[in-house]
Amino acid sequence: MSAFIGSIPNNNEEDFLLAKRILKEANISKGKRKELEKLFQKKFSEHEIFLYNKGREGLFSILKSIGIESGDEIIVQGFTCVAVVAPILWAKAKPVYVDIKLETYNMDLNKLEEAITENTRAVILQHTFGNLVDVLKAREIVNNVNQKRRKEREIVIIEDCAHLFPTDIKVGDYSDFLLFSFAQDKALSCTQGAMIEVNKDSKYLSAFKSQFKEAKELTNTQAKYNARYIYLWSIIKKYYYTLTIPILHFSFGKLLLMLFRTLGLLKRQASLDSLNYYGVYKMSDIQANLLLAQIEKIDMFNSHRKILTEKYLNGLREEFRFKTNNLSLLRYPLLTSNRDEVINEMKKDKVIIGRWYTTPVFPLLPNQLPSVSYVKGSCPVAEYCCKNIINLPTNIEVGDDLARRIIWLINTKANKI
Repeated sequence: MSAFIGSIPNNNEEDFLLAKRILKEANISKGKRKELEKLFQKKFSEHEIFLYNKGREGLFSILKSIGIESGDEIIVQGFTCVAVVAPILWAKAKPVYVDIKLETYNMDLNKLEEAITENTRAVILQHTFGNLVDVLKAREIVNNVNQKRRKEREIVIIEDCAHLFPTDIKVGDYSDFLLFSFAQDKALSCTQGAMIEVNKDSKYLSAFKSQFKEAKELTNTQAKYNARYIYLWSIIKKYYYTLTIPILHFSFGKLLLMLFRTLGLLKRQASLDSLNYYGVYKMSDIQANLLLAQIEKIDMFNSHRKILTEKYLNGLREEFRFKTNNLSLLRYPLLTSNRDEVINEMKKDKVIIGRWYTTPVFPLLPNQLPSVSYVKGSCPVAEYCCKNIINLPTNIEVGDDLARRIIWLINTKANKI
């Protein structure tokens, strides 16, 4: 029994074989992006669909399409990924951080209104871990402000759906744009990839289409990275717990990971380097091919996530029960005062759990936060969570026996705060 929470957690043998075929056969993915566009357009018929190489590139296109200028402010919660903040800085705008609610890990909407200034142009609402933020309440706050503004300076709402993919929940009713991520650790994954949805009657649709038209195409070498990532990680995971230096608890899989990164075959998806603008690209046929294989299994993925979330809710001690409004959680969060000890105990049972997020703009280190205009102490609830949070896996690798083992370990090893 083993489970990885961060790298290709949804992928199975079929995905690995497809990635291997893509690396060998030149034309196997031809036309797949158009096929994926049609599929998504049918599912999300109220919106126009645009497929991007990465979520941050799609977000940058959104900001450009609404006419962001230097000095404009974009409100984002102080418990997020650097990939969300990077395009704000690319656009020469200023990120303004609003604290989260301890109970939800989502933006505290009671603090949203006071964060809005005459320079505010957008609010990014993140459904953290798949737990739904109250977009309607945010819309009411924003509408009250917009009534007093010129049309060209209205605030838009961007719904960040990176931590979920809906099958039996509704999103997008009260936002101007929706952003979905298909990165390596998301509900659906093609290593890198994203979708932007724009309301068909949106006044920004024409401008956004112009932005999308300017997006570049990946080279074949660039596109193949997505298949190579999946294929190489299938090898790493196979040998991750095969010890080569028992005394140091160093495995052959870890050695392979270090080697692949040193050779440039694998890259970290988010880091300080994300702040450097490199361009905007459309999703490739290769990414679409990998994603189409995942979409066939989304009902199974979400059903499994629900089952595991319910197991955690029913089996964990009371203080570790997360009151979520969506059971299809990408990860199950909890707070414990002995995080490192719990993580090490999980590793002994071949379970890699997560730590989203250890800083308010993850994965930046505390001394790197000034580079994204984050001021220490500005989001105290988020900072408190960052010191104590762990995430339990909800992906298909976790079966009944392993789920019971995880619950037992948390109940016996994790300390209440």
